[in-house]
Amino acid sequence: MASSLLGGAESFTLIRGVTPKRIAFLGFLSIIYDDVINPGHWTEDMRDDALEPADLNNRNMIVVDGGGGTGFTTLGIVKHVDAKNVTILDQSPHQLAKAKQKEPLKECKIIEGDAEDLPFPTDYADRYVSAGSIEYWPDP
Repeated sequence: MASSLLGGAESFTLIRGVTPKRIAFLGFLSIIYDDVINPGHWTEDMRDDALEPADLNNRNMIVVDGGGGTGFTTLGIVKHVDAKNVTILDQSPHQLAKAKQKEPLKECKIIEGDAEDLPFPTDYADRYVSAGSIEYWPDP
């Protein structure tokens, strides 16, 4: 069972506020997230509307998707920005393993980390985006 919860994630790093129990929960969630959970409350149209204020108007912009999970929001970002310029950051190695499997996201940088403690220098990116993830953050 534990290996199936890894969902392609070989190992994980404990992040502030993220317990092994939470990692296991997020591992289970990653198995059903794209097919069961997401379609019921977060559609492509809703995602695209949420991204509109980010004004993703240049394919060369550097964009960080904080709490990017399985890459659903990131798929909307790469419609407007080259994938090689996009970083997906998430606390769950299981969710990130799902994102890595999506062809349009193959060139994105994938980082396991804390959206509340970004591992980037100030002004690293042109846009920092987060949509549909705050309810999973340890201490929003």
